[in-house]
Amino acid sequence: MTNTRRPAPLDLSFPAEPTRLAEARRALRQWLADRAIDSDQVYDILAATDEACANAIEHGCRDRQDGCVRLRVSAEARCLRVTVRDNGHWKTPATQPDNRRGRGLNLMRTLMDQVDVQPTARGTTVDMHTRLPEPARLADSRDLVSH
Repeated sequence: MTNTRRPAPLDLSFPAEPTRLAEARRALRQWLADRAIDSDQVYDILAATDEACANAIEHGCRDRQDGCVRLRVSAEARCLRVTVRDNGHWKTPATQPDNRRGRGLNLMRTLMDQVDVQPTARGTTVDMHTRLPEPARLADSRDLVSH
């Protein structure tokens, strides 16, 4: 019998405060560890997610006292999906590049297989996907029989 049960998603909502990033990272790190995801891939997922959450706080909710960030992470088959939403408003990128800042989206796109950003009047959603390696298959007991 095959276990088709999907692991429960990680679903967090937290105030748009920089001090909350460490708590979100810890929860995500534990969620990924519980799913035995490779440590190199864990690093990439954590870094991309941290960047998306930090952007939601710094840019999306910059003018809101009641700013909120929602983080949802789910895994299905061989795909991991990370969604970060804020209830702020889109900050139009500067026309003049700042050599010290503005690399967050590029970083996310480097670390994840797909990154989509959807700004709306009610907030911005960053949706990221990455492929997961196929789980290791257990050896068939017939392969272990000696002749």
